[in-house]
Amino acid sequence: MRKMQRLITLVLTLALAGLLVWASGKYSINADWTAGNRNSLTASSEQVLDAMPEPITFTAFAYAGPGRESIRVQIDRYQRYRSDIELEFVDPGKNPQKIRELNINRENTIQVSYQGRTETLDEDLTEQTITNALQRLSTNSEQWLVFLSGHRERDPQDDSDTGYSKLREELQRQGFKVRGLNLGESARVPDNTAVLVIASPQNSLLPGEVQLIKDYVARGGNLLWLDDPGPRLGLEPLADALGLNWAKGTVIYPDFRELGTGHPAVSLVVTYPKHPVTARMNSLTVFPFAGGLASQKGTTGWRATSILKTPPRSWLESGSLEEKEVVFSEEDGDKVGPIDLGFALERAAQKSDDPSENKQKPAEQQRAVVVADSDFLSNAHINKLGNLQLGVSLYQWLSNRDAQISVQVPAAPDSTLQLAPWQGRFIWWGYVLFLPLALLGIGIGRWWLRRRR
Repeated sequence: MRKMQRLITLVLTLALAGLLVWASGKYSINADWTAGNRNSLTASSEQVLDAMPEPITFTAFAYAGPGRESIRVQIDRYQRYRSDIELEFVDPGKNPQKIRELNINRENTIQVSYQGRTETLDEDLTEQTITNALQRLSTNSEQWLVFLSGHRERDPQDDSDTGYSKLREELQRQGFKVRGLNLGESARVPDNTAVLVIASPQNSLLPGEVQLIKDYVARGGNLLWLDDPGPRLGLEPLADALGLNWAKGTVIYPDFRELGTGHPAVSLVVTYPKHPVTARMNSLTVFPFAGGLASQKGTTGWRATSILKTPPRSWLESGSLEEKEVVFSEEDGDKVGPIDLGFALERAAQKSDDPSENKQKPAEQQRAVVVADSDFLSNAHINKLGNLQLGVSLYQWLSNRDAQISVQVPAAPDSTLQLAPWQGRFIWWGYVLFLPLALLGIGIGRWWLRRRR
């Protein structure tokens, strides 16, 4: 009887083990317990994948070994989210001809393919680099961000504190093409311009240049205009065409000492009105020496929405900022907050008499953004708080990439461990001295007790 029970137990145990092996091969459960869910895709990456409905292929040129495993771990997160993402490995030693044709010069290089377009990843493989490559592939046309030049505007090639080189680098990572435009050399805004950028000219524009910009807007072109307090230097007709005007003065933020901004003219935007540009903004933004905007009620056809507004305790200072103490005075023309710093404009896309131009601009809505500050995207300020996220969101929205507005992969919150000096000394003394002595004492104590028995 006992032998029969043992036999049945053995058979049942083997059957259960077989079922577990079969189930583990057919089903899998993934759980991510890391802080920040580092082993899962962030919402930003999922957002990019949702905007790419066709299959995606990753081709990794790597020798068999640990390199392939690290690549597989990174891509596996994307495959868990999408079943139509494929990962292929190519052994460089067995395919030298293909390596030369593709100009692959580094081991563990990856090519990402989507709808016949490819991106090459030959840098450290992270979610940030993969998602940026996918975002560049997600659009099937070259989108040029054209910066007006020739009037001492902010320069995307300038790496000084006042330049826009850091912004240019981020926009290029997002898949945009960036170039300058001097209307004195080219008497027309190119037709493949996704967004024309006017960034705080310091010299007056010629009437003909202003008319070329107005013609571009009249043809349905999208516009980003960043300008500071002061005269418009010939751009008044453009402001009238957009239905906006600049209020006199500079925005003052009275809590600058408590917040540590360093100057009363460095204002903050704390909350954001409901709009696609700011829908995902969860950080403060900093605007040094900003002005105020007002929307004109007219027949321009634009629908203006305030997207940047200062808190009520701020004000628009009409006087000089050279005084030791800036005090609000309504009698002197100061305007109490909240102050509108930026407007997003929309209207039905304008149709051109040239059918070819209508094909190049298929968007149903024409868009423009005007912000009464250009410093917030400069190299000196773009990495402060949420400025970079806001800047990228502006360009994404203006170029009709609504599904990818402000895709930022956040850093893991627990990737480093920082200890105070005393904590480091405590760990060293504990593990190097006290713990070994304690183990030695326990051993001696147990030996002594056994000797007494």
